Amino acid sequence: MTRDCSSNPARPFRTGPVASLAVLALAAFAAPAARASDAISVPVAAKDRRAVPLPPGEKIELSLQQTVALTLQNVLDLDVASYNLDEARFGIQSAKGAFDPYIELDLATGDRQSATASRLQSSETKTADANFTFAGLLPSGTTYALGWRNNRLDQAIPGFTTVNPTYSSGLAASFTQPLLRNFGTAVHGRFVVQARLSRDASGYDFVRAVQSAIQLSEYAYWDLVYAVENLRAKQEALARAMDLNRITKIKIDVGALAPIDVVQTEVTIAQREQDIITAEGLIGDAQDRLRRLLNVQSQPDWSRPIVPTDRPTRESLREGFQADVEAGFKRALETRPEVRQALILIESKKVTRAYTKNQMRPRLDLSGSYGFNGLGAQALVQNPDGTLTQLNYSDALQDITHRTYPSWTLGVAFVVPIGNNVARGNDAIANADLELSRTNFAITKANLQVEVRAAARSIDTAYRSVAAATKARELAERNLDAEKKKYENGMTTSFQVAQIQNDLTTAITSELQAIATYLKNIVAWHKAVGDILEVKGVVIQGLPVSTAAAPAEERAAK
Repeated sequence: MTRDCSSNPARPFRTGPVASLAVLALAAFAAPAARASDAISVPVAAKDRRAVPLPPGEKIELSLQQTVALTLQNVLDLDVASYNLDEARFGIQSAKGAFDPYIELDLATGDRQSATASRLQSSETKTADANFTFAGLLPSGTTYALGWRNNRLDQAIPGFTTVNPTYSSGLAASFTQPLLRNFGTAVHGRFVVQARLSRDASGYDFVRAVQSAIQLSEYAYWDLVYAVENLRAKQEALARAMDLNRITKIKIDVGALAPIDVVQTEVTIAQREQDIITAEGLIGDAQDRLRRLLNVQSQPDWSRPIVPTDRPTRESLREGFQADVEAGFKRALETRPEVRQALILIESKKVTRAYTKNQMRPRLDLSGSYGFNGLGAQALVQNPDGTLTQLNYSDALQDITHRTYPSWTLGVAFVVPIGNNVARGNDAIANADLELSRTNFAITKANLQVEVRAAARSIDTAYRSVAAATKARELAERNLDAEKKKYENGMTTSFQVAQIQNDLTTAITSELQAIATYLKNIVAWHKAVGDILEVKGVVIQGLPVSTAAAPAEERAAK
């Protein structure tokens, strides 16, 4: 079983000058769920996240919760995820555009002159066309059109033409409905469905970005805490070395030691000073990593030191927590965005497979049209009663209005491709792609199993490392106390004392590293099981998908 730290107070560690400087030595952190008052709201839209300024003052004092909140408001990585999500949303709009109707207006005029071989032919033909079309596509695959055509023909034939020019007009509605291939929303609506799935996948990318930002901010915070405490430990080591140097000089002054003995203590002081320089550099590096996550823009803020105000306390150490790998893995399958994305990919591949299967069918299309025609002429026409009527374009429109000359068509077209190798090959590819996505889903689950188990094991290892490092530090303190007493009584050398001081410094550094590692492993555990948002009290606003637990099975993401 693996410990995590949530119950049973630990045995308190003994106090002392060294222990007070290594307050992290026996500390651990069991991340409880954040209180409602501490909830952090993260808008999905980049424009809704306003950069939050850092606390004023000569120093930037930050708690862990402040650091997480500022990171989620300021970090640029979330903006990248936001814009990717926006692009996916626009993709839905673009896919729906396939069903937008359109209007087409065609205007044309022409004049053609040609040699004629007969008096019944006109040597010059003038035409003018004005056509209007309203058409579109329905999700069922139906194509429809409403057309209004108009034509003016001027083709004078001397001696034979009595009506010239003529006007013709027609209004007709037509449709074509596939009945086998290309029938249904599974074919024509697939791009809309896949665009929505792509948007959902991008939504889970945003969730992953938030989770990673929380994890990285806590990593950076505890790295900075470690660096600060490490510097204090190095400064204490320098103080011990200087105290040894002072005692050695006193012994030399009273003749208890040879003057050469002071060299070893001065070497130790130089080493401790070098350690302090290195430790200061570690603080600078840790602060810069944290500034990067906080997206510090102001140049003065890059010069202000960041001071972490939270420290793990002795009372926060707990024993007996069992990192339930089975429950953690089940939770991960229900909440991890990688699982949801794998399920979404499977659904997208299913949509493609449904399309390729449809393309293997023969083509059977039903088509029809219904409309009215009209004719007009720029001429005087004698009626049966002897009166004259002036014909023009309006007469063609009247024929349509009165439905004088109706027309209709109805037909079917049946096409059977021989071999149909293209469609069969595409379907085989789509099927293989679907099976590949299912295999990748199985791989994702297997990887999660490994990740959750590794996270639990890391907590247990780090917890025991903290205990071992704490014990080693306590023994090193006791060993140094004993050696100092022996040195005061002339029973050992300054070299031996300096070596034991080095051992204590190494033990304190190892203890601090074990504490920092343990704290980061706790965060990694919550990231692995997928409850880090809940634990840190982070709520994502405007997310197009749900972060609630759901069964890790096909169609669960829909």
